[in-house]
Amino acid sequence: MSAYCSMMHGGLSLDFTFTDGQDTGASHCCLLGPTSYFQVDSNTDFFNDSGFKFRRDLNKKNIWDPACYNCQALELAHQPSMRTGMNDGLKMSEKTDLSGPARIDLMFDISCNLACRSCGPELSTFWQKHLKNNGLWTKPVFSANNKDRVIKALSSLDLSNLRQLVFCGGETLLGKEYWEVTRWLADNVPNAKDQLTICFQTNGTQSIPQKYFDLIDRFYLVKLHISLDGAQERFEYIRWPASWNQVTDNILNLKDTLPSNVMFVVEETISIMNLYYQEELDKWVKENFATNREGDITNHTRHLAHGYFSLENASTEYKQAVNQSYFKKNWQENPQAIKEMIIKIKKFDQFRNQSFAKTFPELAEFYSRYLG
Repeated sequence: MSAYCSMMHGGLSLDFTFTDGQDTGASHCCLLGPTSYFQVDSNTDFFNDSGFKFRRDLNKKNIWDPACYNCQALELAHQPSMRTGMNDGLKMSEKTDLSGPARIDLMFDISCNLACRSCGPELSTFWQKHLKNNGLWTKPVFSANNKDRVIKALSSLDLSNLRQLVFCGGETLLGKEYWEVTRWLADNVPNAKDQLTICFQTNGTQSIPQKYFDLIDRFYLVKLHISLDGAQERFEYIRWPASWNQVTDNILNLKDTLPSNVMFVVEETISIMNLYYQEELDKWVKENFATNREGDITNHTRHLAHGYFSLENASTEYKQAVNQSYFKKNWQENPQAIKEMIIKIKKFDQFRNQSFAKTFPELAEFYSRYLG
């Protein structure tokens, strides 16, 4: 099986919340997690920085980088991955040594109105406020102020190859900074109307004002990547304090009212909270949100969670009950890590007046040795 990845050679993920200084965090893929990022000087040719060379050279030899486990695990479970999706979508035909990126992922504003279980304060201002209200956050709450740095960095790149740009949140439909960068892209990327797709990662709670419809029409496509990790009460537990009914009503309204060049993606973060219940969300998407109003398919993509609720913290009973292809070959139950996860679950159940055992009764059985 080919290990070629168009993201390895044409991807650029930039994190402007990386440090308190003027450096920017760079990687080739947003799925690798913060440890894969290295610092770059935005005044240099950072797309060809030496930090990318080792992984690009490894990929040219058709060798999987160990850091790319997220995609490898999904493909072993016979699921589409970021790698397969981008190989199809960017149509680079195994090109390497590009002069500039084919896809850019931008992280510069973590303003958000949710505190999702599989997320954390490094990606959500609401998480920071939630922790502060419970005496667990002493640092200032993040304030968005990176727009000018983003535009400066983009201005230094060769954008002639650019086919896709993804705004990563936070909640990207909050505030105006994302739309201001979007307008700069429409004005400065060659042939944006013919070739550039702009993607907004969104939690589904926000609408898009009609004043932005003309701007949306200046691009080839605009895609809303809507994060849904479950349905009904399980969704509300994971993506607190969102309302399932409000989110689904809003999504269906967006489907009916946005310009016809808008397409949708359902992005599901696979964690111990939802792996067992995947069919529930699959069913809702197929019955209610299979296409946009023009008949374009709503893609349903998946990636694996990091941190406390990753599949690394499954119990043996849990692993035996689900598709085991999602797990590393050398997986072993980690009692200490599971105990820490259970402590975290109980703590935030108390803060949020939620109940893990009532919302996920089957999972409670899988962890009964730890729940007491």
